[in-house]
Amino acid sequence: MDTGGTQPAGPEPSAPPPAADPVAASPTVAASPTTEADRRTACDECGATAVDEDGFCRVCGLRTAPLHGPDTWLSDLGTAAGLSDRGRVHIHNEDGMGLELIPPGVHGPRLGGAVGVVCDGVSSAFGSGPAAQAAAQAAAAALARLAAAAAPAPGPEPAEPGTVRAVAPELHRALTTALTDAAQDAQDAVLSVAEEQGLAPACTFVGAIVLDDVLAIGWLGDSRAYLVDGAGARVLTEDDTMAAEAVRAGLLPPELAEHGRAAHTITRWLGNARTSWPPRTRVVGLRPPGRVVLCSDGLWNYASAASALAAHVDASGSGPGTGTSTGTAAAPIAVARHLVDVALRAGGADNITVIVIDVPGSA
Repeated sequence: MDTGGTQPAGPEPSAPPPAADPVAASPTVAASPTTEADRRTACDECGATAVDEDGFCRVCGLRTAPLHGPDTWLSDLGTAAGLSDRGRVHIHNEDGMGLELIPPGVHGPRLGGAVGVVCDGVSSAFGSGPAAQAAAQAAAAALARLAAAAAPAPGPEPAEPGTVRAVAPELHRALTTALTDAAQDAQDAVLSVAEEQGLAPACTFVGAIVLDDVLAIGWLGDSRAYLVDGAGARVLTEDDTMAAEAVRAGLLPPELAEHGRAAHTITRWLGNARTSWPPRTRVVGLRPPGRVVLCSDGLWNYASAASALAAHVDASGSGPGTGTSTGTAAAPIAVARHLVDVALRAGGADNITVIVIDVPGSA
């Protein structure tokens, strides 16, 4: 997260931490660094051939696109996948992601599902990259364990085609509790990094549980969850930023919510001096086929509206990119790659992290 120098909380550290080894710092929850290196020899932005070994143009300073280098993390679990890229401007990737599958079974969900977490480190708070990675890993592991335990046994029969099942109150409470508990594990992971490094890191949090035909999300900050399914495309999160809060209070026109420094000055986060707890949550029924997309602002800066994001999801399956499809013609990893490349080609001004999860029953 590029906050333009605005740190959410905590004392300013006297010196930055040592540069993290991208392999050692990469997420370990079903994710590993890619081995594909940047091989561009000319800048896509200005055309100069003076491109350094890390893919940055020596003339305009931007990183070439869309190849992914050593600060890129990829996880492909089949029905769920994630990709994180440092972008074309930042030297390091300070986003984190975690992803795990929930298998179907007699004593668990009927169709199965997945959990995913995206955490976006605050660039002005030293140590936020490792903290975001640790938070995402801890939360994903907790969500997978807690969500599997929350599933009805045996799993429910699917809803009638074209309908959305009402979520049972017991399941609603169990999933909401799972998200809150997982966010607490993520908070503990951030504070552990802070204690180890003597710094004050901070990061956003968005977590999702896809379980049969139910989706539960929880969030702090401005990382987002989108849903593109048979009921349409929508943003399920509300940004925790100064600008967004001003809009909700009637103090700022909605069209200004994503412009200016206040648009990315978060008001809720993981880390020291967190201002609000627990995370906000939402539980909705799903109408397959469809996709759940979690992302950092490195993507939604270039595709904020649900219709715009849905059009890119659609286009990833070689469709016309109209936003009228659920994009299920392409594998989740192909959708994630396409969405990251959309952000890179649009400028890649921030780290970009995308998780794509199939709605069970989409095949």
